Amino acid sequence: MTVSYRLLLAIAALLILLVMLRKIRRSEVKISDSLFWFFFVITLIILALFPEIAFFLSGVLGIESPANLVFLYVIALLLIREFASTIEISRLRSKLTTLVQESALKNVDEPAEHELRRS
Repeated sequence: MTVSYRLLLAIAALLILLVMLRKIRRSEVKISDSLFWFFFVITLIILALFPEIAFFLSGVLGIESPANLVFLYVIALLLIREFASTIEISRLRSKLTTLVQESALKNVDEPAEHELRRS
């Protein structure tokens, strides 16, 4: 990996870290949800500071270039995160559907307030 690539990797990781810290301060992201991004940033910084790790792993895995290993790592990790997010969204949609149905049934079973006032 070239020095410019390593520098770009470190700068991108620090930018991700700054964005996440800003989102946490504004209460737009929970701290528990940002743990993934902190882990991601730390691993990118480690790869930028110690390129020997990328060279070693690319040799072990038979990947031609350490840069390709970093790309593969980032893509794989983000795909895993996307899969986890999809599962969470599906679970929340199911919960929302159940809540809407229960609320609709509750409103049907109870007489409306204006109906009670007329009697």
